Amino acid sequence: MRNFIFLLFFFFTGIQFFIADVTFVTLLSFFVNYIVIMVIMYYHFFLEKDFSPFISAYLIFNLLFFIIAPLAQIYTETETYVNNFPYHWAEAIRANIYILLFNITFFVSYIVFKKQHKTVIDYQIKKKLPFDILVILVLSILILVFNIDYIQEKLMTPTWKLQYDNNKSIKIIISKVLFSVPLAGVAMCVMYFKKKNRNAINWMTILVSICVFLLLIVVFKNPFMEKRSGLGPIYFCLIFLFIPKLLNSNIKTTLVLYFSLIFLMPLLAVFTHVNSSFSEVIKNPSILFKSFKGDVLMSNFDTLNFDTYANFLATIEYVSLEGFSLGEQLSGAFLFFVPRSIWQTKPHTTGQVVGDYLIENHDFWFNNLSNPFISEAYLNFGVFGIILFAFILAFLLTKAILFLKSDDYLKKTFAFFIAIHLIYFLRGDFTNGFSQFILVGFGIYVIPKMVVLAFKGIKLW
Repeated sequence: MRNFIFLLFFFFTGIQFFIADVTFVTLLSFFVNYIVIMVIMYYHFFLEKDFSPFISAYLIFNLLFFIIAPLAQIYTETETYVNNFPYHWAEAIRANIYILLFNITFFVSYIVFKKQHKTVIDYQIKKKLPFDILVILVLSILILVFNIDYIQEKLMTPTWKLQYDNNKSIKIIISKVLFSVPLAGVAMCVMYFKKKNRNAINWMTILVSICVFLLLIVVFKNPFMEKRSGLGPIYFCLIFLFIPKLLNSNIKTTLVLYFSLIFLMPLLAVFTHVNSSFSEVIKNPSILFKSFKGDVLMSNFDTLNFDTYANFLATIEYVSLEGFSLGEQLSGAFLFFVPRSIWQTKPHTTGQVVGDYLIENHDFWFNNLSNPFISEAYLNFGVFGIILFAFILAFLLTKAILFLKSDDYLKKTFAFFIAIHLIYFLRGDFTNGFSQFILVGFGIYVIPKMVVLAFKGIKLW
């Protein structure tokens, strides 16, 4: 089966090289990167002993966003990408060399670091776990009660109007941090059900609790409340918790992610990008059908859903004119929580910077763009940044594997969230990807751990 799936990936994705209309040298540069990705996939499928959804996400991102999509977007007639950036074979080759350098550095570093991280401390399920779950449940219900007006506002107002809210920072914290807490409750309930010799009263209590947690997740995390980048990792975590056999191997996870990004992402865009509120859709469901016809049925790789490669090319050109930021862009990302009203010179996100550049120089029409992780590396420190960022990413992902292998389900859930979120993180831009990782991490890991420590030693019965 593994041989068949690997060959399926190899030949199915390789078809693009026979239909792409580019120069031979350009095609060869893409093909070299493709072979490197296939080598990593072979290692992932046949040689890697650990379950590592992180590499699954890394592979799918590179295949779709840096191989298939750009080859599908290069137009012979207009010679432009989907972001209006002009196609030139020399610039494409240059970008592919940078991507090749990143992939090789990452892969070698990943293998080296994995050999150094082998110790996993088993987690002992505490007797007071039912009490901790009830505390998280009460906290989640209080979050619902105190934010009911905000939820109603989100459901009654089209997304594009909410973008101009004066309290945007506070509401991002509510949406990303507080609304993620119920997922931690689900993880703790699943951890309890793994425990042997369960008390009958506790069992019924936890069963009711998990149902409430799931209901709250549906309220907090639905297409009218959250973007695709926020919904995908949360619901994949639920699948991981409830149907682990579906995502318990490197091959399965790679396949599921592959087909999810090809089919589910554009379908989900029908809901998350509709210019109507939930109440308007309920009154007139045909709004969704009109959106379906106008978005999903068109070629997905030929849309701004897959503009990552083109934005990397635009970043390279931008740097050639403006120079490297030497860490200034990173300061805005790492200090994302500092309001612009306090830090008036706070750097704009890289996606916005490159978007403004495309508007001014290539007749583009908006600046809320994705910008890949490698692009952030190059913008800040050039080729050295590409090597450094690949090295750091490999180190952090091998650390995350230890969390995934833990018996602590808060750690496991947080690690799996990182794996799925990695696709959006690599797609960029860095500020949004990093801030979402931190904020949601507080909701599904830090806050629950603080609750556990705060009520240490207390048992319900």
